[in-house]
Amino acid sequence: MISSIKILSVIVTYNPELHHLKDVVMTLSKQIDSILLYDNNSLNFKDIASIQFPQNVIIHSSPINKGLPTHYNAAIQYGLENGFDYLLILDQDSTFDKHFLDEYRKHLDADFFCLVPFLVHNNIDYENIYPTKTKNTCDYVKRSINSGTLINLHNLPKGLRFDEDLFIDCVDFDFFIQANKFRLKTLRINSAKLHISLGNISRIGPFFLYNYSPFRLEKQTRDRVIFLRKHPISAFSLWLFLFTIFCDTKAVLFERERLRKISAIAKGFKEGLFFRISSQQHS
Repeated sequence: MISSIKILSVIVTYNPELHHLKDVVMTLSKQIDSILLYDNNSLNFKDIASIQFPQNVIIHSSPINKGLPTHYNAAIQYGLENGFDYLLILDQDSTFDKHFLDEYRKHLDADFFCLVPFLVHNNIDYENIYPTKTKNTCDYVKRSINSGTLINLHNLPKGLRFDEDLFIDCVDFDFFIQANKFRLKTLRINSAKLHISLGNISRIGPFFLYNYSPFRLEKQTRDRVIFLRKHPISAFSLWLFLFTIFCDTKAVLFERERLRKISAIAKGFKEGLFFRISSQQHS
């Protein structure tokens, strides 16, 4: 990597596990130039603020939970205004291999818009059933999740930002749909492994249950309805619609707090259906 290249990272927190957040930030702070930590009104924010982070970690606190896109866009603006070349997005519970960033650095001279990681599920049972396999060193892909995405700020079009109509779900899907319309390339680095968790996975018979909280289900349903309203005609939208029905059905049939989750799904559906979509339309 050219020594003058500057990498910024953004992590949005909401009631994080302190020891894990500290480990991620401490490890990351030694490998990149600066970290923006945006907190969404966590109950344990005083504990977060009391951690002795390195000087290249900047903490911002929000009086309300603004979700993800607002903070991602703020990080993009900060990066552009302060001479950063790349923005790395990570979740508060991200777990990456020791040489994760070293693998990214090998490809910083490639013609790409985003570098994304090879995803490995922390739940071994889930990973064995739905493994991601490839024999290639790198693969061009159409989409990935937020966490682990490295954005080349020099290749970022002025009109491309994260959709602030969304809160937490489909933020990544929408962003990559926009990028694909600009014919921008996303390169998955298969040697850069990011370990992820989908909810609190359990299994009943042949089915996996995600066991999301009612709050998460409400926001997830809201965002997916908004996303489908904005992108109604595509194979991916059809898959997302069917997948959502399948997952919500499992949640209300087999998970705990069924009545609260039914109420949350219904509330999220209503919010998404009647939400006034911003003037920034996706054609």
